[in-house]
This record gives sequence, structure tokens and C-alpha cells, in this order.
Amino acid sequence: MKDLTTAQWELYRFLKTNYSDNKYISKQEICQALPQYYEMKANETRTCRDIEFDVRIINANPTIQKIIVSNAKGYKLGTQEQVTMYLQSRLREAKRSLAHTYKLIHKAELNNQFKITFSKNERNVIETYVKQEEEENNEDYESRSN
Repeated sequence: MKDLTTAQWELYRFLKTNYSDNKYISKQEICQALPQYYEMKANETRTCRDIEFDVRIINANPTIQKIIVSNAKGYKLGTQEQVTMYLQSRLREAKRSLAHTYKLIHKAELNNQFKITFSKNERNVIETYVKQEEEENNEDYESRSN
């Protein structure tokens, strides 16, 4: 496990010193308190990713024993109940993502298998992947249309 960066330690200290049982700290507040590490930009996505990345690293680090929870309101050190709810939410997300991945795996495994068809418009062989020559034809078409 890599050591935490100065920015990650400062973020953890800031969340720890500004802890309140029912108050989340927004990314704007974090940027205002730690301008040397986080800059609020017109496009907040980059700032969010930086803070989210650092929170993920802090939570994964065995040196830090507390768990930082997050939601749309912001970030905070979690109580037992808040951490439980946060982890349940993360678990639901992971299950949905895993279910989607398994559907894609199943779909990929069906490639070149025969199936029963009920109309003339259906193919009797499943083609999961685009063939190399079809890709080249599509590229030729796209280059001509531009």
C-alpha cells in the first residue's frame, strides 16, 4: 500500500477536525479550505474526481482507521449507522454492475451458436461480434461521409 500524499493527509485532517454528526462537508467547502490541493473549476467534474479519488485512497489505507462516507451532500467521517448505510449502497451498486457484466459475458458466450427461429427475418446463428471485414467497411463508409 502506498503512503498517503500530503493532499490526502490534509483532506483527512480537515474532515476529522470539522466533524459533525449530522453535517456533510461539500466539495466547495473542501476547495475553499484546501486551495493548495483542490481548485474549484467551472467544470466541477474534475474537482469531484480528485476528491473522490483521494477519499477512495484514504479509505483503502490501513493506517487510517476511520471510514469516510459520501453522498450528494458531501463527505464526512461516518458513524456506525452511516457507514453501514454507505456500504449497503456501495454493495447494491456493485451487484448491479456485476449483474450487467454477467449478462455481457453470457451474450459473448453465445457467439456462433445456433438458435431456433420463428420467422424468415431472424438469423439462425447468433453473431455477438462484428466481423473484421464489417468493421473495415464501416470505417470506409465513415471516411467517405466526412
